[in-house]
Amino acid sequence: RRSRITSKYLIYAGAASGAGSIIGIGVLSQLLPAVIMKAYAIIYFVPPGPLPIDPVIAGLSAGLGVGITLFATWAAAHATLREQPAALMLPRAPKAGKRILLERATPLWRRVSFSWKVTFPNIFRYKKRFIMTLIGIAGCTALLLTGLGLSDAINDIIDNQFGTITKYNAMITVEDDLSRDSREELDELLADERFVSASTPAQRENMLASGPDDEDVSVQVVVPEEPSRLDEFVLMRTRVGHEPIELGGDGVVLSEKLADQLGVGVGDEVALIEQDAIGNATGSSHAATVTGVMENYIYNYVFIGPDRYDELMGGRPPYTTLLAVVTDDPDTRAQLTERLGAIEGVRTVAYNDETIDAYREMLSSVNMIVVVLVAAAAALAFIVLYNLTNINITERMREIATLKVLGFTPREVDAYIYREIVLLSAIGSLVGLVLGVWMEGFVVVTAEVDQVMFGRVIHPASFAIAFALTMAFTVLVMVAMRRKLAGIDMVESLKSNE
Repeated sequence: RRSRITSKYLIYAGAASGAGSIIGIGVLSQLLPAVIMKAYAIIYFVPPGPLPIDPVIAGLSAGLGVGITLFATWAAAHATLREQPAALMLPRAPKAGKRILLERATPLWRRVSFSWKVTFPNIFRYKKRFIMTLIGIAGCTALLLTGLGLSDAINDIIDNQFGTITKYNAMITVEDDLSRDSREELDELLADERFVSASTPAQRENMLASGPDDEDVSVQVVVPEEPSRLDEFVLMRTRVGHEPIELGGDGVVLSEKLADQLGVGVGDEVALIEQDAIGNATGSSHAATVTGVMENYIYNYVFIGPDRYDELMGGRPPYTTLLAVVTDDPDTRAQLTERLGAIEGVRTVAYNDETIDAYREMLSSVNMIVVVLVAAAAALAFIVLYNLTNINITERMREIATLKVLGFTPREVDAYIYREIVLLSAIGSLVGLVLGVWMEGFVVVTAEVDQVMFGRVIHPASFAIAFALTMAFTVLVMVAMRRKLAGIDMVESLKSNE
């Protein structure tokens, strides 16, 4: 009966997909999250030991994997069993060729070589294989571009923040009641161009910010004493379009991720709340209207003009911080640090180099996620291409044998089959690059940690590498299948199946 015949294939598909589900739940559900958790463990506390397996999620995952496989198997068996047994015993007749759109462009079609005139109709004749290859290769390329784009986004954090946005490389903090002698000694040292090329006073305070979408977000409020000179130390611009932002005396400019997190934009109000040393709110809420949203990648900042700060807080800040551009020479910088430490009232001296090194070490672990994505893409490409190429050769053995009888050389036979695979892979890769842009954007926003905004641009090199790797996987599959093509016996393949 048809049911008994169908069960033979369903049992096989169920056993294979069931075994795969068990391996996926038992092994990969521990391995893949472990890689991701290792990256986040630098910032968050992650409990050690194996992860508990959620029965509902595990059952849903296994059910989807096994269910889709069984449905596809049933659909294929049902379609085949609708034919008469006598027809099934005959060799499968090749699909009838049809004129494609390119053939109607006569001047162009005449210039196409004979080999390609055979290839193009074959591609569109086997539509199911075309669609499966397109989807598989597009998924592979999309995963590759997602991984490479994520790497770009991670590495761009440091380069954009400390190479473009933050121009100062040192920060000096002093006591609120710095004496006149100490102030004069400090000003004299900062005026020495051997050590410092530029400096400006500012106030930095930790506060909490609230908006329509989030509350009590830790921020650092920066109030420059001279807003007109702020562009010497911080580049204030929009990320999209790089439009300059003017702070002025009355401005309130938020970093981009903070604005997104709070759900506010230019013209909206944000509430700023003072906090104590351990982060608890201590004062009343101060509502400020946002005048700009600036590009920024590390930490949440609120830049406020001194006049607006005076209006909100009821007084001018003491300006206990100095933003400075100091020498890069290690020996000279060591002398500067020593002389600053000798001034009474100077509390700390911090250089951006230390922050850069700390963030590079922290973000390097996130690159493990990129390795996982690339490995998954490679496995997907090889499995999809290998299976589809194997099916393609198996179904067309008589056709390939006929070509050998007609005098096609082994190289020409290989090119006859592989030309289709290469063209399909190239088309799938181009589709995957478009899909990968969307996937990368989703992953970048999802993988971001608190106080850090990843880069939003995929480098051109990543597009080229994703395409090249996909085509390299295609070449590997063709090399692996070459032996099967060479092993086709033209005499045996042309015998009648009686």
